[in-house]
Amino acid sequence: MTDELDKIKKIISEKFGVSDTEINLNSDLTSDLNLSSLEINDLIAEISNDFNLTLPHDNEIDKIKTVQDVISFIDAYSQEL
Repeated sequence: MTDELDKIKKIISEKFGVSDTEINLNSDLTSDLNLSSLEINDLIAEISNDFNLTLPHDNEIDKIKTVQDVISFIDAYSQEL
């Protein structure tokens, strides 16, 4: 999981200008990291490309609120491939 967390931290810090020291498993994407819903969708698209995932229906993406949710999303959809 640390590898996934490191990759997510790198993507968020490089793409959205958030310091990687502010990012942890419990970070809320909206309130803690100040990402808009559009930026969260961009993040999920980027992660889907990096981890070679197939995007599910939008309602699954809407459930992603924290960095831990992103890791759970990766784990859930990487096993289906």
